[in-house]
Amino acid sequence: MNSMKYDLMAIAPGGGHLREILLALEDIDKSEVLFVTDPLPHLVKRSDLNIEFIVDPRLNPFKFVVNFFTSVYLVYKYRPSIIISAGGGLSLPTFIFGKLLGAKTIFIESGCRIQFPSRTGRILYHFSDYFIIQSRELKRNYPKSILSGIL
Repeated sequence: MNSMKYDLMAIAPGGGHLREILLALEDIDKSEVLFVTDPLPHLVKRSDLNIEFIVDPRLNPFKFVVNFFTSVYLVYKYRPSIIISAGGGLSLPTFIFGKLLGAKTIFIESGCRIQFPSRTGRILYHFSDYFIIQSRELKRNYPKSILSGIL
């Protein structure tokens, strides 16, 4: 990956969370977005997206440390103006560190979260400039959120 600056960094695990990010950014030129995700086989082969890979800690303390230092490196290297995430534990350090460096942050609570908030959402709600929910029922958990409806 080259060292060009990306104004928008999108971070999410490579499954449904990343799919929600792609839907949310449907009308944005993908060449201007840096995607940060885990190195799943179907993503490693993609050449249509600018991707940096990061370890998904999945509650493993050693992998969390690796994820943390990689997150610090990527945010410092690219200095995004905006960080958007649709969840997954791998996004926590990147999102928080980006916020500390002045990036605007947008979190999209997963569409599969209809009644109960996610663990990542409960944490990143406090670090989000914009917190988007897809289910009206989550408004009680996230009173300052924005209801988008299903992506």
